Amino acid sequence: TKHGTREVFDEKVLHAGCKADGTLDALKASGDEKADKSCMALRTDGVSVDIDGDYTETLARVDANRNGIGVFGLSFYQNNTDKLRVATMNGVEPTVETIAAGDYPVSRPLFFYVKNAHLDVIPGLQEYIEFFVSDEIAGPDGPLSEYGLVSDPELAKTQEMVAARTPMAPLSN
Repeated sequence: TKHGTREVFDEKVLHAGCKADGTLDALKASGDEKADKSCMALRTDGVSVDIDGDYTETLARVDANRNGIGVFGLSFYQNNTDKLRVATMNGVEPTVETIAAGDYPVSRPLFFYVKNAHLDVIPGLQEYIEFFVSDEIAGPDGPLSEYGLVSDPELAKTQEMVAARTPMAPLSN
């Protein structure tokens, strides 16, 4: 299975590029029922190699091919800056700051779904949610940052909403 980083790349680079240059509309106009999927299809002539979910193997392949390009999460890149060069998107380099500000376009939020109806039924659920969005866990110095989570710039507001059991609307992309 593809990892989340690759899914974001497919959606926000391949699909968005296909849409931006008119290819998606042309495929749909031609009757291609799989136009969206076609926009994210990779070459099959051996030039493109799809490695599912293994950054270490991807790094080894990129390292062995000076023209190679890999798709990595931010924390993996930050831990391997001596081996990797980052590609910018529209001139914006991926950093904690550019991602948190919403300036770097190839990122996505982490969604955490809980049914309000379960809060009074499942013991400890409210406390678990509060723990998950606490500064100690989801803050900029929390352990999730080591795995590439960029802390919510409005974490305090999120914490207040969780404490008040306020339903949150999905973010628009």
